[in-house]
Amino acid sequence: MISHLMSNSVFSNAMNQANNKNTLQINNARNESVNEKPQAEKTAKTSSTRLDEIKAAIKDGTYKLDLKGSAQKLAQELLR
Repeated sequence: MISHLMSNSVFSNAMNQANNKNTLQINNARNESVNEKPQAEKTAKTSSTRLDEIKAAIKDGTYKLDLKGSAQKLAQELLR
Protein backbone atom coordinates (compact mmCIF):
# COMPACT_ATOMS: atom_id res chain seq x y z
CA MET A 1 0.00 0.00 0.00
CA ILE A 2 2.86 2.39 0.82
CA SER A 3 4.43 1.79 -2.59
CA HIS A 4 1.10 2.65 -4.22
CA LEU A 5 0.95 5.93 -2.28
CA MET A 6 4.57 6.77 -3.06
CA SER A 7 3.91 6.31 -6.77
CA ASN A 8 1.40 9.18 -6.55
CA SER A 9 3.49 12.27 -7.38
CA VAL A 10 1.48 14.68 -5.21
CA PHE A 11 1.71 12.40 -2.20
CA SER A 12 5.41 11.63 -2.65
CA ASN A 13 6.20 15.36 -3.07
CA ALA A 14 4.32 16.12 0.15
CA MET A 15 6.27 13.38 1.94
CA ASN A 16 9.60 14.68 0.64
CA GLN A 17 8.74 18.22 1.73
CA ALA A 18 7.76 17.00 5.19
CA ASN A 19 11.00 15.06 5.55
CA ASN A 20 13.07 18.02 4.37
CA LYS A 21 11.23 20.38 6.74
CA ASN A 22 11.92 18.12 9.73
CA THR A 23 15.61 17.85 8.80
CA LEU A 24 15.93 21.63 8.46
CA GLN A 25 14.31 22.19 11.85
CA ILE A 26 16.82 19.88 13.50
CA ASN A 27 19.80 21.37 11.66
CA ASN A 28 18.78 24.97 12.41
CA ALA A 29 18.45 24.57 16.16
CA ARG A 30 19.66 27.62 18.07
CA ASN A 31 20.27 28.76 21.61
CA GLU A 32 17.64 31.06 23.06
CA SER A 33 18.44 34.06 25.18
CA VAL A 34 17.20 34.04 28.76
CA ASN A 35 15.46 37.38 28.16
CA GLU A 36 13.69 36.17 25.02
CA LYS A 37 9.93 35.62 25.33
CA PRO A 38 8.81 31.98 25.30
CA GLN A 39 7.72 30.69 21.89
CA ALA A 40 4.31 29.60 23.20
CA GLU A 41 3.49 33.18 24.16
CA LYS A 42 4.42 34.47 20.69
CA THR A 43 2.48 31.68 18.99
CA ALA A 44 -0.64 32.31 21.08
CA LYS A 45 -0.73 35.97 20.05
CA THR A 46 -0.14 35.15 16.39
CA SER A 47 -2.70 32.34 16.29
CA SER A 48 -5.41 34.40 18.00
CA THR A 49 -4.85 37.20 15.46
CA ARG A 50 -4.97 34.70 12.59
CA LEU A 51 -8.08 33.13 14.08
CA ASP A 52 -9.81 36.52 14.18
CA GLU A 53 -8.89 37.09 10.52
CA ILE A 54 -10.33 33.71 9.53
CA LYS A 55 -13.53 34.31 11.51
CA ALA A 56 -14.01 37.68 9.80
CA ALA A 57 -13.40 36.17 6.34
CA ILE A 58 -15.93 33.39 7.00
CA LYS A 59 -18.47 35.92 8.23
CA ASP A 60 -17.90 38.09 5.12
CA GLY A 61 -18.05 35.06 2.83
CA THR A 62 -14.56 35.70 1.45
CA TYR A 63 -12.76 32.74 3.08
CA LYS A 64 -11.37 30.28 0.54
CA LEU A 65 -10.34 26.74 1.33
CA ASP A 66 -7.20 25.33 -0.29
CA LEU A 67 -8.27 21.71 -0.83
CA LYS A 68 -4.94 20.53 -2.24
CA GLY A 69 -2.94 22.11 0.56
CA SER A 70 -5.32 20.79 3.21
CA ALA A 71 -5.13 17.28 1.76
CA GLN A 72 -1.33 17.38 1.75
CA LYS A 73 -1.18 18.55 5.36
CA LEU A 74 -3.64 15.87 6.41
CA ALA A 75 -1.55 13.22 4.65
CA GLN A 76 1.59 14.47 6.42
CA GLU A 77 -0.09 14.37 9.82
CA LEU A 78 -1.48 10.87 9.26
CA LEU A 79 1.98 9.55 8.43
CA ARG A 80 3.61 10.84 11.62
